[in-house]
Amino acid sequence: MASLSQATISKLALAAAALFGSVSAVSAEPVNLRLATTGVGSGWYNYGAGMAELVLTALPEGSTIDVLPIAGGEGNIKLLQAGETEMGISFPMPAADACQGTGAYDKVQDKIRGMVGGLDVFYFSTFGRKDAGISGWQDIVDGKVKLATANIGGTGEQGVRQVLSLLGATKDSVSDAGGSVKALKRTATQAAIGDGQMDAWAHIVSKGHPVATQMTSTIDMTILPLPPEVRSGMASKFGWIEAEIPAGLFKGQDAAVPTVKAASNIMVSADVDEEIVYTFVKTIVDKSAELRKVHAALGDFNPKMAGDKALLGGCPLHPGAERAYREAGILQD
Repeated sequence: MASLSQATISKLALAAAALFGSVSAVSAEPVNLRLATTGVGSGWYNYGAGMAELVLTALPEGSTIDVLPIAGGEGNIKLLQAGETEMGISFPMPAADACQGTGAYDKVQDKIRGMVGGLDVFYFSTFGRKDAGISGWQDIVDGKVKLATANIGGTGEQGVRQVLSLLGATKDSVSDAGGSVKALKRTATQAAIGDGQMDAWAHIVSKGHPVATQMTSTIDMTILPLPPEVRSGMASKFGWIEAEIPAGLFKGQDAAVPTVKAASNIMVSADVDEEIVYTFVKTIVDKSAELRKVHAALGDFNPKMAGDKALLGGCPLHPGAERAYREAGILQD
């Protein structure tokens, strides 16, 4: 298995320091868990690494949590259903589609359970090079822009397709008009924007997002607003929330920008043992102050909202998560 610096799979294996709840230090067997995030260098990948360090102190000695740099909000749900990961970071929109058998899922994904909701706030953001003279999303539709997105299967790329559909366009129609919509790895995005291969980048970003922060610090960028009809359509048809990117969130952004937002969550397979999920969730709740230090975007995490089904796409809570939230007084009968 590759190391963190090799940008493949980070295996965080720490000796257990203490146990709590009903997990016994003497009799409990080590557990090996996988947590699907998205690409190395992303906020989610950093979340996974930090959570693994916190939770491993509460699991039996010898346990491991592999932080997988795959496959984005939509893709991680599919990994969970297929049994290729035990946990995955996602968003309420793909989770809701999965539990209803809509959108990208042709049937109900019956192994998907809610675990931790409301980790952060992510804004759908479209960054354009100022020297490209992009006036708005209509320029993208009209084929005047070379637009970069995240890898297919990620919620950012899904959002791009949704925005285009609300504007009566598709990736193919943009290409036919002379522009392009191309998925790029995060590690290649800044260089492609900087050397003029691409004019703009659309993705979901949070406070302190590594790529967005670095890009806006080194390249003169502007953030394009979403048109009103797109914002309302994203909310009513696809489950986003209308919002504004706060002024000053990124360098050169002097005013709030109208867009939509979502809060990321952790979903878990129904096949994971109740005791393991209970221990994971209890640790996140008990150590929420430490979790907030893992990444700037986690600074507003409120454990009292973590069991809110709306933040988990309306999917059923895993029994282990429900038990932890009830013991903490977060869920009431």
